[in-house]
Amino acid sequence: MGGELVSAAWTVGITLVVIFVLAVGAGFWLLARRTARQGRVGQGRSGQRRAGRREDALGALQQKANILLVRADDAVKNAEDELGFAIAQFGDVTSQEFERVLVTARSDLREAFGLQQKLDDAHPDTETQRREWSARIVHLCESTQDALDAQEKAFAARRELEKNAPADLAAVGRAIEALDARMAASTATLATLRSDYSASAIASVADNLDRAAQEREKATSAADRAQEALDGRDGEAVADARPATDLIREAGEGAYRAGRFLDAIDALRDELGKASDAVTSLRGSTQKNLAEARALRDAPPDADSSAAVGRAIGTVERALAAHALLTDPLATLEVLRAANAELDSSMAGARNQQRRLDGARTALVGALVGARSQLTATRNFITTRRGGVGAEARTRLAEAERLLAVAEAESDPVAALDTARSSATYSRDADALARFDLLGR
Repeated sequence: MGGELVSAAWTVGITLVVIFVLAVGAGFWLLARRTARQGRVGQGRSGQRRAGRREDALGALQQKANILLVRADDAVKNAEDELGFAIAQFGDVTSQEFERVLVTARSDLREAFGLQQKLDDAHPDTETQRREWSARIVHLCESTQDALDAQEKAFAARRELEKNAPADLAAVGRAIEALDARMAASTATLATLRSDYSASAIASVADNLDRAAQEREKATSAADRAQEALDGRDGEAVADARPATDLIREAGEGAYRAGRFLDAIDALRDELGKASDAVTSLRGSTQKNLAEARALRDAPPDADSSAAVGRAIGTVERALAAHALLTDPLATLEVLRAANAELDSSMAGARNQQRRLDGARTALVGALVGARSQLTATRNFITTRRGGVGAEARTRLAEAERLLAVAEAESDPVAALDTARSSATYSRDADALARFDLLGR
């Protein structure tokens, strides 16, 4: 009886556990299913929002294209009228660029209307096609509007110039009249330059008077034709079909160029005067340098320095002789500067060599004393211990004695200094080798 109760209890417990596990599993399954359903719903709503935004952007683009298409069509029609006014006022030649821009604008506008027709017809279009076509319409209309606006602004500026044309022409006339007085003065200046300087010195302005006269003639002719254009604005025929503003600008540019040719003559006169003064000053300093250079050449630190200074002296003397007259001061100045540079370089080399020799002579005194002392000490050490000193130490000592004798007899202080130092080095080596030999005994 007791066993049956236990068995029944176990059965009930297991049943309850199974029911609990099934209930938990069912709960998790329901939760996962609900989450997946909500995710699908969210994704659908997100996709709908993105699609809605794309559609709104495309709609705004198409609306912009429609507005710009109307504006561009009006701009082309207005430009056609404006071109007619421009041709009547300024002539066909001046209006050619405007006409070219208008032809391009008409072509672009036809393309834009063709694309709009595709958008408006009954054939279905993809979203990509509608976006690309609308963007192309916007680009065509904006570029057309910009090009036509630029032309209209240019002609508006021309009309403003037309209002001031009489005053501008009067100013150009005064500039041309001023050239006459300047031409006379420049003629006298150029004659003076030709008498004072060589042809090479004034070659850069030799034909400036002729060039200035040619430019003045062009300016006068353009000014006359501009006056005719202004007088014939009521419809009378004129010799030059260009607008008066263009002719006035041409006349002004001619007068300016003529003035520049005359300016160059005056500028060269000033530069040659400055160069002549500089040559005179440089000649004085060159003569002083020559005196110092000759003294250095005659009492040189060494033969090489003397030869270098001598060559530089010859270069300077030839330069002074060849350019005794200031017929081309600019060229003379450059030759003298180059010759002086060579002279200065050779003298600096000689002075550096002299300083080097002086320093070597000073150092040589101490070096000889040191070499003698080192040699004496090493010789005494080896002599008193000669039984234990080998051939290598004795060889170093002999070389030190030989080098010291050479240093004492050397006339070049630099070479003597190097030799004396070598002698001291060999003496020290001999001492070290001798001591090493004695350690081995």
